[in-house]
Amino acid sequence: MKTGCFIYSDSPKYDKLQECAIKSFAKFHPDIPIYSFSSNQKIPENLIDVSSGYRKLLFAYSVAKKTNIQKIIILGADTITCSRLDEFLDNDSKDVLTTLDYPYQISMSTVPLSQAKAGKTDAVFNLILSFSNQDHVNSDVVCFNNIEALKETINTVQWMANEYHEQGALNYICNIQNKYSSKIVDGDYENSNVVYNARSKGNLCAASGEKPWFKYTNLFEVQDKKLYTSVHENCFKSKQIKLWHYCDGLGTLNEENFEKVINNWIENGFNQETKDFFTNECDCGDFFKQKFTI
Repeated sequence: MKTGCFIYSDSPKYDKLQECAIKSFAKFHPDIPIYSFSSNQKIPENLIDVSSGYRKLLFAYSVAKKTNIQKIIILGADTITCSRLDEFLDNDSKDVLTTLDYPYQISMSTVPLSQAKAGKTDAVFNLILSFSNQDHVNSDVVCFNNIEALKETINTVQWMANEYHEQGALNYICNIQNKYSSKIVDGDYENSNVVYNARSKGNLCAASGEKPWFKYTNLFEVQDKKLYTSVHENCFKSKQIKLWHYCDGLGTLNEENFEKVINNWIENGFNQETKDFFTNECDCGDFFKQKFTI
């Protein structure tokens, strides 16, 4: 299948992170073209008032449609590719290949389509989008083998007015609608040999106001030029980290707090072995050697 990788950001806060995301994917996939949208590009006038996540999916769809790309890998700008993404590349049979988010069941209140079209947002209904904490998937690391499934996800974002935006739509497409086939490439978590997303941070959910990740991310290990989680009380089997995703609510932060969070990761979130891996094996340059500024 003709393959392309799409990495989207329209905020200067992500510029340096996005550079690392692009370079690291290219390091392990020199044969796959990368299509990026960054903060120095102009957002179309008719898309200014929609969510960044919606624009991300629409960007990938538009370019893939024009270039006839059949395998559409979409990565967040806050990711670092740590290996070749074989679980995406070797599976052409499923329409959508997804990755695990934090281990909680995703549900939300959403406006019925008829009400949303009428401009009435006071009538809502509860919609369960995952059946357990083992099928809640994240929209920042996903692969579409069927462009129509991507189009359906985009259409779902339009009517599903909720706080989860494109992630709610993706979970709806994969867990509820079932019009298209899907597979979680790093699930189930307990038996998986790989992690592609938030589960590398400890396979737990943070309590309000807490971020308990460093206890586990400081235990990452490098073996034969590959990055692994370690064995601990929330991870009974070491797993290769195919892709690192900060997944830390960065999109909600102002510039000052954005810098604080990233610098905290650089200074305290990883052991030196992991930072050296990101620098040398993932082509992140000096990112982990200096203070982060926007």
